[in-house]
Amino acid sequence: MSSSNFNQHLYAVVVGEASGDTLGAGLMRAIKRHDPQASFIGIGGPKMIAEGFTSAFPMDSLSVMGLMEVVSHLMPILKIRKQLIKILLDARPCVVIGIDAPDFNLTVERKLKEAGIPALHYVSPSVWAWREGRMKNIARSCDEVLALLPFEKEFYDRAGMPCTYVGHTLANSIPLEVDEEDARSRIELYQNCVEHIEPYTTKVMAILPGSRKSELTRMVPIFAKTARMVKEKLKDVVFISVAVNQERALNLKDLWLENAPDLSLTIYVGRSQDVIASSDAVLLTCGTVAFETMLLKRPMAVAYKVSPISAMIARRLLKIDMFSLPNLLAKRRVVGEFIQENCNPQALALEMVKLLKSDNLLMKKEFLNIHKTIRMDSDEIAARAVFARIEKQAQTAGNTVQAEAPAADEAAAMADGAAVQNKEQGLAEPEAAASAAEKPQDQA
Repeated sequence: MSSSNFNQHLYAVVVGEASGDTLGAGLMRAIKRHDPQASFIGIGGPKMIAEGFTSAFPMDSLSVMGLMEVVSHLMPILKIRKQLIKILLDARPCVVIGIDAPDFNLTVERKLKEAGIPALHYVSPSVWAWREGRMKNIARSCDEVLALLPFEKEFYDRAGMPCTYVGHTLANSIPLEVDEEDARSRIELYQNCVEHIEPYTTKVMAILPGSRKSELTRMVPIFAKTARMVKEKLKDVVFISVAVNQERALNLKDLWLENAPDLSLTIYVGRSQDVIASSDAVLLTCGTVAFETMLLKRPMAVAYKVSPISAMIARRLLKIDMFSLPNLLAKRRVVGEFIQENCNPQALALEMVKLLKSDNLLMKKEFLNIHKTIRMDSDEIAARAVFARIEKQAQTAGNTVQAEAPAADEAAAMADGAAVQNKEQGLAEPEAAASAAEKPQDQA
């Protein structure tokens, strides 16, 4: 199929949750800088839609947590995937980029790849953590992986799978130093908080149970009981939270009132970074939000719980003993992880009281050191990789018709520039990651 059969300015992007929406929006901005005529279709969230994205289905349709939870939603998800594949094949985009959600996206990528459309998977599946056999499926399904973490490229290099280390857009967009009082001013915390806050005296604890409805249902009862125990130990503490949209805010509010009607919780919508930066310590559900909290230099405890069956299956497959990105990037336990049976109110309350009473200087210093090493222009590097892959596909097919953004020599130059930038960061070379024996879970 020649490139003349493709819409040379149409890009297909598919995301399944809020963290992918952040990556997708950044990638869209970078692509549009090189291709002003670019348009985008697939599945996206509010940040991508604000950039001009046309979403064929609501992103929340794919936001399901845990193996058994996915099984219970399997038929609607499979129906969406089938319809989406038809939409994309009919639209003939110049590339498809699946962002995370590998169990959904790899099939979409494979179908378009079989039709001659270049396919990239953005955010490496955790093949180094479990289900290593998926590597063959990844190689069948996409032409290249765009990896967020420095040690992932080395893993793909060993397997002979094309991979570009792009870093994470949040590491570049969040400044190295974030002022707590400035963040509180931006969200008008002192005016909006349900309870009175005495500056420099009252402790502010952020509670982030997740962005998916299934996460809220599972985690809010645990976090609400934890908050009650914290309040018993520290009288002068207030609780704040954030939701990705109004619907999730209402879900969170109802669950909180059901489980802790005696405790106030101030809920913001769509202001996650400022809410995190306004807090003295954060209790969160494991995921990309732990990475975001690390970049904002806020002390945290990481919790995660799924159904007993999901946990039993995962334990048989997992090859790692750490789960949160801060610990995996540090290659040691910097933050407390409370997984499955350890995810209980007593243990979490003990940890949160300790964090709220301490200055946590060593933890914050570790966060700053990690942040400094992983800063890079991730959106631009990812866009360069996309253009280079489109150009390579055109050359392989013997095409002479080229997309206006960018030409062959420009794409090659940008790819070389990305390699140089990665090398300067000291992270893209395999030996920089060789000691990373412990590898993280799927990120967002």
